[in-house]
Amino acid sequence: MNPKRLFRQCENPACPNSARLWRTLLDQTKGIFIDGRWHCNVRCYESAFINIFSHLIPGAKPLQTRSHRIPLGLLMLSQGFVREADLKAALHAQRDSGSGRVGEWLRHLGSVTELQVTRALGMQWSLPVFPLEKTQSHLECAGLVPFPILDAAQMVPVHFVPQPRHLYVAFADRINYTVLYAVEKMLNCRTEPCLALQTEIQKVLGEIRQRPRPAEILLDSVSDPVAMARTLVSYAVKLAAEEVRAVGCGEFAWIKMHTRNDVNNLLFRVSNERQQTTAVTI
Repeated sequence: MNPKRLFRQCENPACPNSARLWRTLLDQTKGIFIDGRWHCNVRCYESAFINIFSHLIPGAKPLQTRSHRIPLGLLMLSQGFVREADLKAALHAQRDSGSGRVGEWLRHLGSVTELQVTRALGMQWSLPVFPLEKTQSHLECAGLVPFPILDAAQMVPVHFVPQPRHLYVAFADRINYTVLYAVEKMLNCRTEPCLALQTEIQKVLGEIRQRPRPAEILLDSVSDPVAMARTLVSYAVKLAAEEVRAVGCGEFAWIKMHTRNDVNNLLFRVSNERQQTTAVTI
């Protein structure tokens, strides 16, 4: 028996066993830890999960982005990556189309390469550019985060340092700090963002999709906190979970269930309009 389970009091204030000491002691072998707090029975699990999901879902705001420090076009011009005429042509094309980013238009017009744009973005945000094409280290840590989260955020864990538990995560399109914070909380580590070529990000995500991964369950049709809690209780009981942790992660509620011999990831998809995301658009 896990020593942490001995003589624990259920953390549910309304626990039906709170006044029955011997019943509570007998249930010590059956309870689970939910975000580090011990709960003794199914009714208490459900109450804890409802409380968690009620805080994860309501009150969220739409996607938020941070403004740039220096416009990318001006930075590339000052660094000699482009000529003034090329930048003006890209800005005119962007204005006429009403869409796209200046870096995309510079590439489309053949003025710069993808690598030059990525390097300029690195200078713009003081972030390193990770050479995904030259290493396979990402395959060693790809299973740390569920694939639907990686795909939605267009990010790749590229390197993990066990001590002092640093996880380096590469982005191509935007740095999603909300997702990074959720990963830190779930994995008990520090995340460090970096950049990589978008073509390499897409290639690596395709590789990760095909590789064996820890069990991942994605639920799209359940979004009510009570229904989500009851669904999670069902899985926790079925899988004999010993510990459950939950975080809001972009458009998902990410739940990690630890059993005696395995780890299972459960994801509830929540509408983007209801989730608060802080990102840096690059």
